[in-house]
Amino acid sequence: MGYKISEAIEKYAEQIKNAKKIAMQLPDGLKTKSSEIENEIRKYSNGAEIFVLAEKSVADLLLHFGHANFGVQSKIKTIYLEIQSDLNIEKAVQKAAKEIKEQKIGLITTIQHIESLEKAKEILEKNGKQVFTAQPKGKSARAAQLLGCDWSAGSALKDKVDCYLYIGTGNFHPLPLAIDTDKKVYVADPELNQVRELTDFKKKILKQIAIKIEKAKSANKFGILVTTKPGQKREKLAEKIKEQIENNGKTAQILVFDTIDYNVLQNLKLDAYVNTACPRIPLDDIEAFDKPILSPPELEIVLGLRKWEEYRLDHF
Repeated sequence: MGYKISEAIEKYAEQIKNAKKIAMQLPDGLKTKSSEIENEIRKYSNGAEIFVLAEKSVADLLLHFGHANFGVQSKIKTIYLEIQSDLNIEKAVQKAAKEIKEQKIGLITTIQHIESLEKAKEILEKNGKQVFTAQPKGKSARAAQLLGCDWSAGSALKDKVDCYLYIGTGNFHPLPLAIDTDKKVYVADPELNQVRELTDFKKKILKQIAIKIEKAKSANKFGILVTTKPGQKREKLAEKIKEQIENNGKTAQILVFDTIDYNVLQNLKLDAYVNTACPRIPLDDIEAFDKPILSPPELEIVLGLRKWEEYRLDHF
C-alpha cells in the first residue's frame, strides 16, 4: 500500500470488533486507498457498517488515519492511527547529508516518517552535522512533527540552526517554515530519492500572495469564512475581522460552514473572502476560489494595518 496500514489497524482490533458503525477519516493521500483500508478493517469487524466520513457522522467509532491525536474533542469515540510510511528514507538522507553545506540542521517531518527520524539523525551525524529537534508548542503531538497549521517544532529551533531538513514527500508541510523563519529548508524526498531546497518555490508562492493582496485592495464586500469543525472554529476572530473591515468603510458578512462550499460562495456576489478556518486554505486553494481568499494577516495588509514586510502566515 505504501503505508504500514495493516499494522496500525491490527492494534485496535478489539475496539473495531465492538463497533456497529465505523467511519473512516482519510487524508487526501490515502483516499485513493479507501477500499483497501475498508477491507483491512473488515478483517477485525463483527459485520459493522463501514463508510468514509464526508460530513457529520452517526458512527460510534471514528478511525482517523494519518495524524497523531492533536487534542480535538469529538462526540464520537475517535482512534488516531499514526500510519507510518514504508518508504526507505536512507538514500535521500544520505544525499542530503552530502549536499547540505550548513552544519546545524533542524530535523522535521510528518507523523508518517516520525519513526525514521533516529535513522536520519544517525546518518547526518555520521556526516559531521549537528542535528536538533524540538517539541512543538501547538497542536502537533510528537517532537519534530509538523502539521499544516502548526510548524512550531521547526520554528522553536530558529535561533539554534542554520537550516532545516524535512523528511517526507511534497512541499505542503515544510513551506510555512521556509516563509516563517526565512531560513533554507531542504526536503529529503524518499519517494523520488531527491533532495531539493525550497527558496525558489517560496518566492513563487509569495508572488502569488502579493498579487492576491493587491487585487483584494479594490474589494468592498467581504465574506468571512467560519467552519464548525472541531479545532477550527474561530468565531471571536471572525467578529474582530468584521469590525476591522467595517471600520474601513467596507461591508462584511460572516459565513458559517461545516465544510466550505465553493459553489455556495460563487452565488453570494462578494468581492473577496477572509478565511478563519484551516489556515492552509488561503495558501493551498488560491486557484480554487474565483475571488481573492485572504488569511487574517493578509487582510491587515489590504486594510493598511500591517506592512508587506511584516507578512506572516496564519496559524492556530
